[in-house]
Amino acid sequence: MDISPLRDSRPFRNVFIARTVSVFGIGMLAVALPVQVYDMTDSTVHVGGVSAAEGFALLAGFLWGGVLADRYDRRRLMLRARTVAGIGFALLALNAFLPSPSLTALYVLAAWDGLATGVSVTALLAATPALVAPDKLVAAGALNALTVRLGSMASPALGGLVVSAFGVGWNYAAAAAGTIGTIALLTALPALKPGTAGDVQDNPLKAIGDGFRFVASHRVVGSLMLLGLLFMVAGGIPVLMPAFATDSLDGGATTVGLLFAAPACGAVLASVTSGWAGSARAPGLALLIASVTGFAALACLGLARHPALAVAILFVYGFVESVEEILRYGLIQSHTPDSHLGRVNALWAAQETGGGAIGSLGSGALGRYLAPGAAIVVYGTVSAVLALALALTLTGLRTATMRPEPDPEPEPG
Repeated sequence: MDISPLRDSRPFRNVFIARTVSVFGIGMLAVALPVQVYDMTDSTVHVGGVSAAEGFALLAGFLWGGVLADRYDRRRLMLRARTVAGIGFALLALNAFLPSPSLTALYVLAAWDGLATGVSVTALLAATPALVAPDKLVAAGALNALTVRLGSMASPALGGLVVSAFGVGWNYAAAAAGTIGTIALLTALPALKPGTAGDVQDNPLKAIGDGFRFVASHRVVGSLMLLGLLFMVAGGIPVLMPAFATDSLDGGATTVGLLFAAPACGAVLASVTSGWAGSARAPGLALLIASVTGFAALACLGLARHPALAVAILFVYGFVESVEEILRYGLIQSHTPDSHLGRVNALWAAQETGGGAIGSLGSGALGRYLAPGAAIVVYGTVSAVLALALALTLTGLRTATMRPEPDPEPEPG
C-alpha cells in the first residue's frame, strides 16, 4: 500500500487522523441511537424513524455541503461542521443522562448529526486534492477507503462495548471528546479556498443543477457516476443474505455474520495492496473490468450451496468492489475542476447513500417472487450484463487516465 501521502503531507495526515476519529464516532453513534430508542419505546417504528431522520438529513447535508464547499473556504467549513457535530454529541449525552430522556430530542439530534456529517464529509472530499500531489490521489483514496472499512468493522463493536459497560450517555460523551481532537487537527490546516470562490450560483438549487449539468456533459465523470450508481444499486444484495443463509446454505446467525463480514475483509485486502493502482496505465479499463468481475461474482454467489464457498465469493466481491471504488475516486478527483469538486463529490456521496437504499428496496421486492439464491443470480447477472454494456460503450472511460488533458472550467449556469 502506498502510504506516501501520510509521510509527505502533514495537512493530509491531519485530515486522515481526523477522518478516522470521526468514522469511529459515527460508528459508535450508529449503535447507541437505535439501542437507546428501542430501550425507551420498545418500538421498531421509532428506531426506523430516527434512522430515517438521520439518513434524509445526511443526504441534505451532502448536497448543501457541495454548494458551500465550492463557494467558501473548505477548511473553515470542515471546522464549523465538526463543531456542530460535536455539540450534537454533547447534547445527546446530556439527554441520555436525564432521568427521562426526550424521544423528540433524539429525532432532532439524529437529523442534526446527519446534516453536519454530510457537510463535513463533502468538504473533506473536495479539499483532499489540494493536500496531496496529483499522482498521489489514488493512494489518498485508498487510505481513506481503508479508514472507512476498518472503522465500519470495529466502531460498532466498540460502541456496543461502551454501551454495555457504561451506558449510552458515555458513548455519546466519548464521541464528543473525539470531535474535540478532530477540531484541533483541522485547525492546523492551511486555507483551502476553491479555485473560483464566490462564482457559484447564489441559488443553492441552481448551483446543484449546475453540478448535475457538469456531470452529465463530462464523458469521464458522467460515466463514473453512471457506473457507480449501478454498483450502489447492487449493494442491496445484503437484504437477501439472511434468507439465503437459511434456505440455500442451511446456516444460522453465525453464517449470516460471516456473509456480512466477508466483503469488508476483501475490501481491506484490496486497500492494503492498492499500491499498483496509482501507476496503472489504463485505470478506466481496470475499473470496468473490476465492475464486470464483481457483478459476475454476485451471480455465482446465488449458485453456492456451501457456506465456505459463499464466503469466498463474497470476499472476492468485496475485493474487486474496493478496487473499483479506489480507481473511481482517483478518476473523479483528477477529472473534476476545482470549481466543481464540492458539488461533484456531494453528488457521489449522495449517490452512494441513495443508491444503497434503492438497491435494498429492489432486492427485497425481487426476494418476494424468487427463492433467495435465484434472486441473487438474477440480480448479479443483470448487473453484470449492464456493466459489460457500459464497458463496451463508454469509450471515454475505457481510455481515461489519472492525468487528463486540462479542460476549460465550465461556465456557471
